[in-house]
Amino acid sequence: MKKKIFLFVAAAMSILSVTSCKSDDNDNSEIVDASFVNETLQVTYNGVPVIGKNAHLHFDKAQGGEGTLNVYSAIDMSAVAADNQTSSVLYGPGVLPGTPVLTIPVNVVKEGDNFYFATSGSTEYVDYELDGEINGSVLSLDFSNVSLKNKVLAGKSYKPAPLEVGHTAVTGSVYVNWESTAKFDIGFGAENGFPAQTFIASLVLNSAFIPMGNTQMSVYDIVKALLKNATFTADGNITGTYVDMATNQETAIPVGIAQYVAVSGNEIKLFLNPEMIIASAMGARSESGDQSYELDTTPLLAYAMETFLPMLSEGIPVEYKVENGMTSFYLPSSILLPLAKGPLYDLTSDPNFVPFVEESMKGMEGMADMMGMIRPAIASLPSVLEGTTLLELGLNLVDAE
Repeated sequence: MKKKIFLFVAAAMSILSVTSCKSDDNDNSEIVDASFVNETLQVTYNGVPVIGKNAHLHFDKAQGGEGTLNVYSAIDMSAVAADNQTSSVLYGPGVLPGTPVLTIPVNVVKEGDNFYFATSGSTEYVDYELDGEINGSVLSLDFSNVSLKNKVLAGKSYKPAPLEVGHTAVTGSVYVNWESTAKFDIGFGAENGFPAQTFIASLVLNSAFIPMGNTQMSVYDIVKALLKNATFTADGNITGTYVDMATNQETAIPVGIAQYVAVSGNEIKLFLNPEMIIASAMGARSESGDQSYELDTTPLLAYAMETFLPMLSEGIPVEYKVENGMTSFYLPSSILLPLAKGPLYDLTSDPNFVPFVEESMKGMEGMADMMGMIRPAIASLPSVLEGTTLLELGLNLVDAE
């Protein structure tokens, strides 16, 4: 299943790289109509290079260089289209956060062999200035003084929250809020089981069962170890530091990988660069080994394509709240509830699901002693999913020092 999911991610996030620069511009033409991508397009965002964008420029030299510039990114979906009804091209995140396709009027001036234009403007979420140049077949776009209109999070820096064990609950770097009418059975019957919230937060996320080098770590520990800090900037980027698992070195989060805009008092939209998703998927690629049991992940992948791929351009809705000095950023129930009660329920109801998980956990230190609790808990998962009324998942963060 891991291999199938990797192939889906890599294919679904393939950037439109087959488009080449084309132009009708020559010494005898007054119309310039050209597309730019990859090596023919250079984009900077407040001085930092940005990749994965497309541009189209149209102007009439006979009309004083008046024309239109479109800047966007596109994802080629033809490789994963299940039928002819699926669009072959899907828009990705735009160069300015919150604007999938930036369309602006420009006045192009020719100086020597090159063309130039300069403008400034405002979108729903940001103000910006732009200088453009066509040198040969290369279009350079320099976006400067980009600034969010809503700076409620600008300048705030966070790090993963520490583990806190209370009398009734455990909290850590992962935020989970799960309510269900059913309980997890841990071997004493569903009526004596654990509520979903308690089971996941106190047991699953806090149990050190994931192999990490020469040790075993919990989900809480892994998040805290890998993500060092994250900062929301005034120009709409999310920067910070993380630990590269391949080198075990602290690495800066590149500008342009993740962007955001504040939508309301407690909601932001998150925009992710698809090329980074591809790189991450390639870096994390691993063989899952031979499995005796197969699971049909088609409905789950279909739901992901239908629900999450459009969010590349529209933005992923993320809610946040501040309680007791902790800021929680999380996917809302409006996204996760249909996932839980639909394709996840179908997947966990598959007769092969329990033996598949058991086989996958073989070799994990300490798992054999816990199978008496794990097996019934896994078997009760479909009932818990079916009875779910609220599901939120994300990160718990505290102010960085």
